[in-house]
Amino acid sequence: YQGVMRKEKYIATVVFSVLVAALFAPSCANTTTPPSGGPKDTIPPSMVESEPAPNATMVSVVPKKNNIVLTFNEFVVLKEPQNNFYLSPPLKKRVQPKIKGKSVVITFEDTLQANTTYSIDFGAGIVDNNEGNIFPRMTYAFSTGEYVDSIYTSGTVVDASTMFPKEKITILFHTDPSDSAIFNLLPVAAAKSDKWGYFTVRNIKPGAYRVFAIEDLNNNNKYDPAEETVAFLDTLFIADSVMRADRPELLSYEEKDTAGIMSRPSAIQLSLFKEMATQQFIRENKRLSKRSAYIKFNAPYVKIDTLQVEGIPDDKIIREFNVMEDSLSLWFNIQEEIRDTLNFRIKYHKTNDSLKTLVPTWEEFKMMPYTKKFEKNRYGKNVEKLDTVARYKVTASGETIEQDGITIEFDYPLLKAPFDSIQYYHITAKQQIQPEKFTITQDTANIRKYHLKQEGEFMAGYEYVFKIPHRIFYDINGLPCDSLVSKIKLPSDDKLSTLVLDMTGVDGHYIVELISEKRDKIYRSFRVDTDCKLTFPYLRKNKYSIRITEDKNNNGILDTGSVLEKRQPEKVLLYKFLNTSTDKDYLIDIPERMEIEQTIDIGKIFK
Repeated sequence: YQGVMRKEKYIATVVFSVLVAALFAPSCANTTTPPSGGPKDTIPPSMVESEPAPNATMVSVVPKKNNIVLTFNEFVVLKEPQNNFYLSPPLKKRVQPKIKGKSVVITFEDTLQANTTYSIDFGAGIVDNNEGNIFPRMTYAFSTGEYVDSIYTSGTVVDASTMFPKEKITILFHTDPSDSAIFNLLPVAAAKSDKWGYFTVRNIKPGAYRVFAIEDLNNNNKYDPAEETVAFLDTLFIADSVMRADRPELLSYEEKDTAGIMSRPSAIQLSLFKEMATQQFIRENKRLSKRSAYIKFNAPYVKIDTLQVEGIPDDKIIREFNVMEDSLSLWFNIQEEIRDTLNFRIKYHKTNDSLKTLVPTWEEFKMMPYTKKFEKNRYGKNVEKLDTVARYKVTASGETIEQDGITIEFDYPLLKAPFDSIQYYHITAKQQIQPEKFTITQDTANIRKYHLKQEGEFMAGYEYVFKIPHRIFYDINGLPCDSLVSKIKLPSDDKLSTLVLDMTGVDGHYIVELISEKRDKIYRSFRVDTDCKLTFPYLRKNKYSIRITEDKNNNGILDTGSVLEKRQPEKVLLYKFLNTSTDKDYLIDIPERMEIEQTIDIGKIFK
């Protein structure tokens, strides 16, 4: 009996203790010292089983029924599977990965081809459930035939104009020799480029391939020229490298292992570009103001036979094409009132949809009234905001005035342009004023832009003054210009440096540019067609790159390529200062107070 009593007393004590703990639990949760959860999990998940096994043969898959199952040692989640999971060769319908317990289940929506090796690249698409540690990049292969193909190759893809690597670009391998294959057929093998523009095409058959790369915006593994960029190899590529576990192209690298990543061999180099449109038609037309409008064409270098605007004489229409001749700006040089809606008739060479050729075609269209701008007058009423002066912009910089001069750009063409009324002079250190001789030239591509160039030599320490007097210029609206005074000085900071490039082996036309480390700013540009020395003065301490464009037709711009014409875009190279395999190779570190001279053999780097 006493034992029973002691047991009941013990149970009561335990119950009481539990109730007290539960009662005070909320206050315990508010303690300022959080409980320790142990060290953070940094170990990525690992695959412990797969069905079928990697490199399995005679695999039979029934669409929407049979699955590939990859089982991991912990719970995982899928990260952007539509961007990371990629099947080669691709099917019309993408594979559908899903999570089931600790497994990734991959379902096929289409029938697989017989006697074909398939590989699935998971990219960075599998991460652990808790910390998001990425399952190391792996490619899972299997075959529907008796053996697994074991040939591979690798390469890089960059933007043709910036030379920056391009990520998530689709690389296509075709065996069909027809020009239409890239537009209409799925490739026999494919891959995706990583953040360094690097790709590896695995488990393919030995042989010759046509190689393309596309920015596959609609994920159909075919080239859509209206929207997508493209790259291609000029010749057939012979694939004959056999896969081995120790090949650096096939290894998985951590992102911080920059040396390993940048040293991966690359057998294929592709430059991505946007093709010029070939189908010609009018894409857009719009009134910009009462006396201006523009017509936008779909393809460049449009041929116009006749352009008529009802109510406006032909000799009163000022026309200006852009450089690519796919956009036509119009100004109406009449002082009479212009109607709100304008009727246009144009005869131009338009693409015939059935013949796919350019045919002279008449079109008529209306341009609706331009969008007026309103402001409140002193009575609080909305009235149309009208210009009272001819607007213009002046660009002048001490760093570039020796090369570029002073640029004056008006919003509208000028009716009255007495440039001899401009005042331009320098002020000496003793505050003496000395006029400077100068020339004015109209820009060849923009009739509203003018360039002032000083004839004499610039002097350091002098202040150069540029003056536009009031009401000397009148535009086609009959509005006079406002006055302007601009003061320019050559940089005098003694910390600035100079880079001199000794260009040798020049045999052709080239554009040489000094650009920023991020390649988003051009400090100075030269067009070169003979051996010479180029001077880049007034440089601040920084990192720079030299970009050289092979300007074959000497038009001063980068011309794009054509897939069907098998024409590559004009070649752009960054000058390589070092002989390693990192992005730093293409940078020159300019210190303070230095004059650096570098010899560049253009003939050698463009051979």
